[in-house]
Amino acid sequence: MAWTQALQRWWQRRQLLNQQWTDARYVVVDIETSGLDVNQDVMLAIAWIEVRPPCLEYQSARYFVLDSAADTSHDLKQSPVVHGLVQRDFNESSESKLVLQELAQVLEDAILVCHHTHLDWQFLQVAARDHGIKLSPLGWFDTLQFELRRLRNQQHHIPRGSLTLAAARGRYRLPDYHAHHAFNDAVACAELMLAQGYKYAGSAKASVKNLLQVGRVRL
Repeated sequence: MAWTQALQRWWQRRQLLNQQWTDARYVVVDIETSGLDVNQDVMLAIAWIEVRPPCLEYQSARYFVLDSAADTSHDLKQSPVVHGLVQRDFNESSESKLVLQELAQVLEDAILVCHHTHLDWQFLQVAARDHGIKLSPLGWFDTLQFELRRLRNQQHHIPRGSLTLAAARGRYRLPDYHAHHAFNDAVACAELMLAQGYKYAGSAKASVKNLLQVGRVRL
């Protein structure tokens, strides 16, 4: 009966993708890493918050400094402050496996949202695979790719720095925020996603699939 369950699951996911984008559940994730090389660097901290348009569900928000960060904190050249972290944060870290197990549950039937999904997803996949965990979001939405496509449709040249989270927020008149802390960045990205959706998805009748086509990313 495995094929029957697989078919049922496929149909369920298809129905979820065809629902109005405002009826979907989104999980906005931000991670801080020791560098940009997924083969050598590690995740230092992770935060996420669930969004059910038009609301950010702050009671769902989670933030963790990971035990993998504690193992490498003494080697980080940015010390004593790294991505908003200080040494005492590394001393109170959480077990990566337990954090990723919780994230895997939260991502079920939800859209994963990041600002630069390709990089964050690579780190998440490597960490999850190391612990035998499977992350299976319903889909992916990249606020950076959304802005990139929108700006390309409006102008030929995109100035350097115009795709940062702060710069993108500024175009939607969202307030300034303290960047480079996983929790702050997750909330900032969630607000940006809502602004993008409501301004450019048009009617609330637009489907999740329609929204993801604009903010799609190749993984």
